[in-house]
Amino acid sequence: MRGACLGWLAAILLAGCSEAPQKRPELGALRLRPTRGYILITFDALRSDHLGAYGYERSTSPFFDHLARRGILFERAVAPYPSTLVSNMSLFTGLLPEEHGVYPPSGVLSPRIETLPERLRRHGFRTAGHTEGGFMAGGYGFARGFEEFTDTPYEAETDMERTFSRGLGFLRRLGERERFFLFLHTYSPHDPYDPPPAYRSLFLNGDQIVGPAPNGATLKAINSGQLAIEPERLVYFKALYDASIRYADDALRKFFEQLQSLGLAEDTTVFITADHGEEFLEHGKVGHTQLYPECLQVPLLIVHPDLAEGVRIARPVSTVDLAPTLLESAGLEPLERISGRSLVPLLTASEGDPPAAVYAEVIDEVTVRTLIGEHEERIYQLLVFEPTPDPAGTWISRSVSFHTATRQLEFEAQSFHRPRAVRLSVDGVAHGGFEVETSWRPVKIELPHSNRSLRLVTLTAEGCNAPAQLSLGDDDRCLSVQIRGMPLQRFELYDLSHDIGATVDLAESRAAVRLGMARQLDDYRRKRVAEPGKATLTEESRETLRALGYLD
Repeated sequence: MRGACLGWLAAILLAGCSEAPQKRPELGALRLRPTRGYILITFDALRSDHLGAYGYERSTSPFFDHLARRGILFERAVAPYPSTLVSNMSLFTGLLPEEHGVYPPSGVLSPRIETLPERLRRHGFRTAGHTEGGFMAGGYGFARGFEEFTDTPYEAETDMERTFSRGLGFLRRLGERERFFLFLHTYSPHDPYDPPPAYRSLFLNGDQIVGPAPNGATLKAINSGQLAIEPERLVYFKALYDASIRYADDALRKFFEQLQSLGLAEDTTVFITADHGEEFLEHGKVGHTQLYPECLQVPLLIVHPDLAEGVRIARPVSTVDLAPTLLESAGLEPLERISGRSLVPLLTASEGDPPAAVYAEVIDEVTVRTLIGEHEERIYQLLVFEPTPDPAGTWISRSVSFHTATRQLEFEAQSFHRPRAVRLSVDGVAHGGFEVETSWRPVKIELPHSNRSLRLVTLTAEGCNAPAQLSLGDDDRCLSVQIRGMPLQRFELYDLSHDIGATVDLAESRAAVRLGMARQLDDYRRKRVAEPGKATLTEESRETLRALGYLD
């Protein structure tokens, strides 16, 4: 669509240029033609609700907001895992984390699993990828399918300019009619939130708080309870984060200006997203460790040259859907055996489609699985917490909280290393306890009467010991008791339609929704498509991961 405004991008970049009014496209009328080129840009740790297009009040993203007014903006795009390696591997493969199995710090994608750039290159696309190392290093499987790939280790937020410059260099070397795919990943605005001074002054008013910087070590110390964070320091951290976003937004603007100068803007589709968000104590932690909206909801924007008016999609979608969406947009067949679904049919769908739901997880001492989906015209999020399963019985470090709908608990338990006392509380009220021996013994407990349909039980053991410290193996977990024969699941339920920050837990009061979504969540258990390999981390790799807060 050419004219006095030099195309869709110039209408954004050039001031004072009028254009004929355009009719806002209806979803059912969207038919986006395949373009010559596709560019995928991912920003690390960029939560969507800190962007103007998603309602943020600070001016963090003026250029992204302009693009959103001419693109397809997904209002509830969800990352499948709050970690760079896992989430981006799902983006590249269209697979859920359980399916590709590439978890930090050393998982490597199986060669049996085809990636998005491999499929594109096989169909004649020129391909290039440029990242800033860390968990985006090529050795994890990200370099596959790229004829040109760099992963120079991250040193500073300004590395983004080098990364984008390398991408532009690839575009300049293209033949006149060659189809292409360019992938760019930057760690901005990931901690330590250290943008150039000019951007700090936009949000800090010249003030600087003396004390620990918001780097990985500081954030881990806060989460472990070793370091308290004062309210003014949290405000300071958020201001630095917002300044980093504004810096990234300006770099994005400059990249698009060069795309226009190269004459590629009018035949290129651009996808912009993030691997996960960032939290600032909304749910008690900082960084990106949990599955609440601040960590999971990320921007997802498709900028197509034929669109002059923006479209907003309210339904929940996943970044796992991005690979099949891009492939269908390019006129290619999807990757095999994937859980991701192309979003192209969603843009042309009629009313009455089945409700959408998206899945995410995080695995640590506690495994958390979540489903965000539609129910009776509202969007709910269900979270299920449970200790990481062990076939022989679930090990508890110090305590465990779980829900039960029964009047009686019945299970078997044994203690690690020595007998231990276990205290019991029900709905926050102490209710005695029991002793656990070093061999399996049955335990039966009657719960106090209550009108509540769902009871929260907490078991707290007397101390714990790490097998590694006792020369009993290399397990460095601090273990107390092991339990089998009883589910240890805890539930949280939020109505995101009216409670976008997930602050009011409805797990008991909306039992029908909770039960229905729990059954649906079970359908998202997946088998491994192919077993991952294991990387050998070099000292350089470890140093980069330490700088980003991923390793101690």
